[in-house]
Amino acid sequence: MIKGAIFDQDGLLFDTESVYQRAWIEAGRRQGVIIDPAVPRRFSGMGRKLIKEIIAAEYPLLDWEEYSKTAIELAWNEQLSSIPPKKPGLIEMLSFCRENGIKTAVASSSRIHIVRHNLTSSGVIDYFDAITTGEEVVNSKPAPDIFLLAASKIGIEPKDCAVFEDAFSGIRGAHAAGMKPILIPDQAEPTGEIRQIAAVYPTLDAAIEELRK
Repeated sequence: MIKGAIFDQDGLLFDTESVYQRAWIEAGRRQGVIIDPAVPRRFSGMGRKLIKEIIAAEYPLLDWEEYSKTAIELAWNEQLSSIPPKKPGLIEMLSFCRENGIKTAVASSSRIHIVRHNLTSSGVIDYFDAITTGEEVVNSKPAPDIFLLAASKIGIEPKDCAVFEDAFSGIRGAHAAGMKPILIPDQAEPTGEIRQIAAVYPTLDAAIEELRK
């Protein structure tokens, strides 16, 4: 029985992945490099270390420190000056969890002040029992660290937790944590590998079915 629900933020709770993708492309342009849009789409759910490895392989002439600093500042500034669009079915999912005593947590690779801004400005922060960010763990997704920490914060055993993700790296991390991975696709459709380890639903409210099982 599912007793805890752990949610990614970007691309899962809010339509914010496009913000980061625009920022990565613009940061490259400022260094005179044209970034293929397919490259930042691969960054979804990844930590800084993995993104750096991809950039080093694809664009070795980029100054990584300047590039990453510029991209992150652009993305943060855009988010902090706006209210993030909620993904379909968000309120229905959070209401179901509250009504059925399912503890909830956010597990996001983003910084805490960005997560809090998005949750607060969109009016959903009170639905969550805990917030965990990439700043609190050594290993980022696809490592299970952030999910295990989130589960401990809400006092639920990993085996009794479901993890909602839009990114493959997050699904792999949830699986490694011994939790139930549930994919709500955003930027990419699931591969055969992902379908083997995760339940897949088109929207958050459709995934309520998985919690009823």
